[in-house]
Amino acid sequence: MWALRKLNLEWDVVANFREEQLNKLDEFRFHAYSSSSLYKDKMKYLHDKYAHGKEFKVGDLVLLFNSRLRLFPGKLKSKWSGQFEVVLVIPFTVLDLKNKNGDVFRVNWHRVKHYLEKIDESHVVALLHLK
Repeated sequence: MWALRKLNLEWDVVANFREEQLNKLDEFRFHAYSSSSLYKDKMKYLHDKYAHGKEFKVGDLVLLFNSRLRLFPGKLKSKWSGQFEVVLVIPFTVLDLKNKNGDVFRVNWHRVKHYLEKIDESHVVALLHLK
C-alpha cells in the first residue's frame, strides 16, 4: 500500500526545523574539515621527521635509478644501476655524473642516491660466524 505523507502547514515550525538541519550540516562539515586538517598536519610532521635530505658533493659515488627496466621484468632485478661519480652539483636540481668510461651526463637529483662503498663497524648490526 502506498502511504501519503501528512502535509505540515505550520510554516514557522517547518522553517525553523529546516534551518536547524542546515546548521547541523554546516557544523558537521566544519568538524570534518578541521579533523582532516589536523590529520594532514600530523602526517606531514611524521613524514618530515623521517625524511632525510640528500646532499651531494663533487666526488661522491652515487647509484642511478633506472626507470626504463620494463623490458626485462623480474622481482629480484635491481632498478638501481652503476656506480657513478658526481662531477658538478647544481643545488636541488641537477647533477652531472661520470661513468667508468669517462662519459659525463646530466640527471635530475631525485633519480640518484648515495652509494655505500664500504661498510664499517657502525653499519654492522650483528656479526654471525657460520660453520
